[in-house]
Amino acid sequence: MLGQLRQKIILSLAFAALVYFALTLYGDAPKLADAFLGWDWRWLPVVILAVLANYGLRFMRWHYYLLVIGIHNVPLRPSLLIFLSGFSLTMVPGKLGELLKSVLLKSHYDISISYSASIVAAERLTDTIGMTLLAAVGISMFPNGVPALVLIIIALVVAVVLLQSRTLAEKIIGLFERLPIIGKFANLAKNMYESAYLMLRIRPLIISVTLSIVAWFGECLALFLILLGFGQAPTGLLLLQSTFIYASASLFGAITLLPGGLGATEGTITSLTQLFVNTSATIAAATTLLVRVCTLWLAIILGSVALFILGRTGKPANLQELSIDKSAQPTDADIRAT
Repeated sequence: MLGQLRQKIILSLAFAALVYFALTLYGDAPKLADAFLGWDWRWLPVVILAVLANYGLRFMRWHYYLLVIGIHNVPLRPSLLIFLSGFSLTMVPGKLGELLKSVLLKSHYDISISYSASIVAAERLTDTIGMTLLAAVGISMFPNGVPALVLIIIALVVAVVLLQSRTLAEKIIGLFERLPIIGKFANLAKNMYESAYLMLRIRPLIISVTLSIVAWFGECLALFLILLGFGQAPTGLLLLQSTFIYASASLFGAITLLPGGLGATEGTITSLTQLFVNTSATIAAATTLLVRVCTLWLAIILGSVALFILGRTGKPANLQELSIDKSAQPTDADIRAT
């Protein structure tokens, strides 16, 4: 398994190099170098601060979810390191790398992987809701996109409502149990559903979606600040455009399930920046490269450092533990208590 994981990461890094090489050619390498030299680098600390605010708020949501599903024995510092460690495997396709957080909870605190893994699913769901709402903020610039966003929001609402119907969920899981091939995953589905049910109730959902919106606005703000560094006027319209561009690009990148949204996110940011902000190809490419270094690659670096610290202070993660874990199902008392 470790060999396959290493191979996937290497292939993803090679793909990243290809994407950025293509983006460099598109932006005209000599002009791109001049653009970077001309960027006001005094904006960099503020950009980094906006991105770190994103990570901080998402960590608050992660730790809140731990408490919601009844996990109270993880102190703040280890919880932060485990949360950040999930970024270290961002280059694994399909966001599967974030399951490392569940593996670390298992290795350090003996918490069932199948129970805590639903936190990752809830994070992705609330991220999608938050980013969709942020994209909706800028929809006035692109009226034809209203129907698509409305459909996405309706689909998300329907999914949450269905997950809150215990009777329907238990019937669906019961059907899975009788199927010859996927029936063995029924216990995993039960564990994941029980914790997901707790996290997607109205109060936790409102709190987590609010945190998601504010957190991801931090990275939209980072794009806005980078554009200011290239000489754009600090207007409300530019902030609106930046929010729409970054949220839409992130959603598109997530839908592709490519590692880190590579290629899809970069291409969308570049094209939308040219379209809405009316920049040259060079400035659009430079903006994209800067925002991705300050968001995607900063996260990977922080995640790798956190994982290294965890490895030195506790038991190392055993990725073989991603096999089905049938233990630690929540009881009815747990559900009532939360």
